[in-house]
Amino acid sequence: MPNLVYIDQGMRKIILLVTLLHLALAATGIAYISNWFRDDLLMHRSVFLVPIVISSVSVLIVAVFAFWQRSHFLTLGLVVIAAGSAAYIGNLHHDTYGSWFPTFAPAQVESSGVAILKTHGETLRYSLELHNTGEATHREILVVTRHGQDRRIVLPIFSDNQSGFVSPKTPQDWILLNSTGDADVFDVRTGRLLMVRKSFRVNLRTGEVTPK
Repeated sequence: MPNLVYIDQGMRKIILLVTLLHLALAATGIAYISNWFRDDLLMHRSVFLVPIVISSVSVLIVAVFAFWQRSHFLTLGLVVIAAGSAAYIGNLHHDTYGSWFPTFAPAQVESSGVAILKTHGETLRYSLELHNTGEATHREILVVTRHGQDRRIVLPIFSDNQSGFVSPKTPQDWILLNSTGDADVFDVRTGRLLMVRKSFRVNLRTGEVTPK
């Protein structure tokens, strides 16, 4: 009997360790792809978010049953799910960015400078940030300051890492923001010194971006 007690205790420690490690890695992954929770993170914007969430929920459910039922079979299943999902997400990252693990080096950021838009009785300050231009991890972010708070919204301006631009003399050289009939919705288009012509409709309240 003592040996069985030690086995049960060891199995529960394994369950707790695997579960906590997986959830910690999942939280770190979500923080990374959302620029440490500063950028909007909608389900359709990240190919990594769905498998991270599904694997975390699966691990948590299996871990609860394995812990309370003291099941060796479920414990083995837990390890397989955690390891398999980590391998899948790592392979997904490799296919997308060419490396198995993300780099946590500070992003190289270039800014358009701040422009001002007065509309609907309020004053907005906005700018465009280009993160890691020319690299697979590039990201283009619209930053709007409204009511003293920054709203950061990812815009799919450069479809790949082949980005072209000229340094702006004014913010409008990169980005132009125009109001609509809705105080929360704005038309956004790229400026003349970005080597791509795109326009979007952006909802500052929901973070939704719709190409035009």
